[in-house]
Amino acid sequence: MKRSMVTLALLLTGFSPLSSASSAAVTAANMQQQEARENARAAAIAASKAYGSQEQVVLEEPARSFVDWGAIIQPNGTVLTVRAQSVAATMGLQKDDKLTHINGKAINPRELASTLETIERLEHNEAFTVTIQRGSDTLELQGVAQATVIPGWRLEVDNTINETTVTDATNQSCGRVSVFFTPPVTRDFFPAFINTIDDNNVRHKNPNFKLATGEHIIGVHELISDRTLRRGSSLDTAKQLTLNVEANKTYYIAAHFIREKRFSRTDGGYWEPVVWKVTEHSCSLD
Repeated sequence: MKRSMVTLALLLTGFSPLSSASSAAVTAANMQQQEARENARAAAIAASKAYGSQEQVVLEEPARSFVDWGAIIQPNGTVLTVRAQSVAATMGLQKDDKLTHINGKAINPRELASTLETIERLEHNEAFTVTIQRGSDTLELQGVAQATVIPGWRLEVDNTINETTVTDATNQSCGRVSVFFTPPVTRDFFPAFINTIDDNNVRHKNPNFKLATGEHIIGVHELISDRTLRRGSSLDTAKQLTLNVEANKTYYIAAHFIREKRFSRTDGGYWEPVVWKVTEHSCSLD
């Protein structure tokens, strides 16, 4: 069985973390990070399916920047809207102004889109001017381009992850247990890792395991990352999940956060190991 392992390297050009932030900002950042991880995983799965015959797929985009002026212009050059705190607003551009020139070059209404690209191609902190008609007055507005940086990224999809077989059975029919895929945290299912299978220590092995059909005892640790939950490292103990493995099925395991019991920390009552998804995949122990 093959699964995709993702390595996503973000080249965060011009990014510096804040030394302090409000709880709302931290929550928003955490949500953005979670969304980025999910998007990366989805991209890896899609790439793995598209290039399944290749052992490794590398997708990448260089860092890019663009200048967003902050104004919407009609084909005839009339300003429809100006976004607050944008470069256009800082320059003093107003609704119903009419653009006539950019950097001294007259605007042709038939080529307005290509003319506006002049601004989009400006370098960060590069000065430029626009000439406008406001009523009976002709004004020249001066501004400084502000570029938005899109970080570069590199996505590596490795299709050659080996599985660990945990069984002494001679029966060739088998199923699998897995903690590779991220469960849906919106349903309070969080990542987990498998510590033992039938008292065999497998903590430092692969996230996918082949098991002979029949009943197995899976030792599971939770990896719940919810800001409402506080617990000490002493509570890092495994819980057992009894699982009847059927042939050619894969069981995806997660930690279910029981939110209403989040204060039941001493007995670990705030979570339980669960199977959050079951899929069909052929399996053989040969």
